[in-house]
Amino acid sequence: MEKPETTQTGIGRGAALLLVVVVLVVAFFCFKVLRNPAPSIRPVERIEGIGISRHVAFAVTDSRYRIKRVRISVVQNGRTFNAPVTLKPLAVGKPSHGFAVEASAEIGRRSMPELAQGRATLRVAAVNDSWGRFFRGGRALFRLSVPVRFMPPQVEVLTPQQYIYQGGCDMVVFSVSDGTVSSGVQVGKYYFPSWPVKETGPQTRFCLFAFPYDADPSTSAYIVAVDDAGNRTVASFNYKVFPVKFPSSTFAVPDAFMQRVVPPIMSQTTDIRDQGSLVANFVEINRVLRRMDSGRLVQFSRHTGSKWMWTKPFLRQPNTKDEGGFADARTYVYDGKVIDREVHLGDDLASVEHAPVIAANDGLVIYAGWFDIFGNAVIIDHGCGLQSLYGHMASFKVKAGELVKRGQVIGVSDSTGLAGGDHVHYEMLLDGVPISPKEWWDPHWVHDRITARLAQFQ
Repeated sequence: MEKPETTQTGIGRGAALLLVVVVLVVAFFCFKVLRNPAPSIRPVERIEGIGISRHVAFAVTDSRYRIKRVRISVVQNGRTFNAPVTLKPLAVGKPSHGFAVEASAEIGRRSMPELAQGRATLRVAAVNDSWGRFFRGGRALFRLSVPVRFMPPQVEVLTPQQYIYQGGCDMVVFSVSDGTVSSGVQVGKYYFPSWPVKETGPQTRFCLFAFPYDADPSTSAYIVAVDDAGNRTVASFNYKVFPVKFPSSTFAVPDAFMQRVVPPIMSQTTDIRDQGSLVANFVEINRVLRRMDSGRLVQFSRHTGSKWMWTKPFLRQPNTKDEGGFADARTYVYDGKVIDREVHLGDDLASVEHAPVIAANDGLVIYAGWFDIFGNAVIIDHGCGLQSLYGHMASFKVKAGELVKRGQVIGVSDSTGLAGGDHVHYEMLLDGVPISPKEWWDPHWVHDRITARLAQFQ
């Protein structure tokens, strides 16, 4: 009896199916081992050069595979200088588990003595734990050609001795060598950046700097310059600081005052929590929220123009009496007990209820709205880090992004925020640091210290 032909056909089909499966498995295996699913490499900060010593950091991320190895090296004239690499987890919105790391290293002549001036290539190689490149892992390579410079920036001071009152300002003009990317004046923990005197000559810089009210008169001030290779110069200049005895005062805090100011402020902020009592909430606002607002003023200072927008001295609010001075150390007393001590960093200018509030000088409104202890407030940027704040207002006649003129009405005074009565809290700020406004109201000071001095180099 003959066997049915269907049996051989079935065997043939089975072999063909097995062959297809084998081919697919081999193709999948080849795909996995031959491809290069590389990580992503991104500099954390802009790198413009290499100098004596420079810290570099790179964000290395991969959406599917863990980072297995990162190497950072400098290649110059056919030689490779490897740097010890430090890896730490990088937060990317969820636990990274090795899928995102920050790789950092110190590079430059200090750690690579045979590195020479000229140019070099900064190279970063990252490998993940995939099957790519025949089980060696997917590999990414970042390259950047940069100058190598070991001579630090040169600084030449162009103005004579500066005379500064504690809490006030002065200006120094200096020149820097080619390749300098940042420069300014360091006063203790405070840094004030410089600006070009002319657009066509960025090597000549002016720096308006403050000697803050809380800086000891013996605090050293220096010009600091950094070049594109990360080299840093510290240069001295002649200055003399005159100490100032700032006022102090005691404020009684009655229940009626707290009942008026605390609930509105608490309702407008999520930054502080209810402390369970009116007095405790007042202290939380006066102490904690006040410090938070100081930090926000530093953030606002970064939204400044690269040129001064003003040409005339600043105006004081007309027909006003000073109800509270700059750097007034205030002691707050409730029911005969001291509950807080804070420093008042503006001038409280009072005249009549709902008086017009004017812009002290030309500038750009960068904020108009509710601002915690300042209530309804306006902040005007006058360029190069110089800004003015107007607090406790009832309403505004300007909005953010609007250019205003010196003397223009920008709103109406009131007692919003942490205010005891109708007045304007006027504050002058330099790079977010409160400074005495009285100098800026003085036409002679503005002329002698700022405009006339700067005119010599324009």
